[in-house]
Amino acid sequence: MGNQVSKVSLKIGILLLSIILCATMVTAEEKLTGKTVNINTATAEELTKVPMITSEIAQAIVTYREEVGGFQLIEELILVEGFDQKLFLRVQSFFLIECAGGECTD
Repeated sequence: MGNQVSKVSLKIGILLLSIILCATMVTAEEKLTGKTVNINTATAEELTKVPMITSEIAQAIVTYREEVGGFQLIEELILVEGFDQKLFLRVQSFFLIECAGGECTD
């Protein structure tokens, strides 16, 4: 019986942790609801206002942008050091691309 109680307690603990993590994620995402950041002009500091974007990732975005001359597609974020597909799927809606003259060219 004691073993069964500890298994139930563990499952409840995991469930509560999942709920807390989800609530935290929603709260973080609400910070920029309806707002987007232009990845071709934003500073590293502006990029860190996006939930889950650390100062290291923000600087990597700026560095990548400078190396390639700007982003053509939002999906290029996956090529940035420290940026993976999971992070991309969570934050892509916070980013937009605007280029000089409104058109991105090579």
